[in-house]
Amino acid sequence: MDEVKDRKNIALIFRINNALTKQKNKKMARYDLTSIQADVLIYILLNADKGEINQLDIQAVFKLTNPTVSGIIDRLAEKNFIKRAKSVKDARFRRLLPMPKGEALLDVLLKSAHNAEEEFLVDMTNEEKDEFERLLNIALKTVESD
Repeated sequence: MDEVKDRKNIALIFRINNALTKQKNKKMARYDLTSIQADVLIYILLNADKGEINQLDIQAVFKLTNPTVSGIIDRLAEKNFIKRAKSVKDARFRRLLPMPKGEALLDVLLKSAHNAEEEFLVDMTNEEKDEFERLLNIALKTVESD
């Protein structure tokens, strides 16, 4: 019985993820971005002044494979949201720098992310939101430790 319930929980997590991604893709389409491109762009925009960002950083933060990140970075560069430049720290890497087109979207992207989270949690009380966050953190910690 618990095994069936566990599978239902995993199915719900996948359905929530797919619905959120679909919703975000729809909202980001007006900026010629996908959901993950927007997330990576936000990360680059918020962290560019804290030191060099390279593809390995994106892989580590988003838990994505090298080919996936390469594709995301390629598209962002093609669309002039970011550019690649030689690293001053390590010649093996290319640092990722925001371009004016990307910088112009920071406030819009942050507001969109905030609104999406508010919409997602709108029917929860503050206590339920806190408990939901607590449980998500436990689940994430458990999955990442495997």
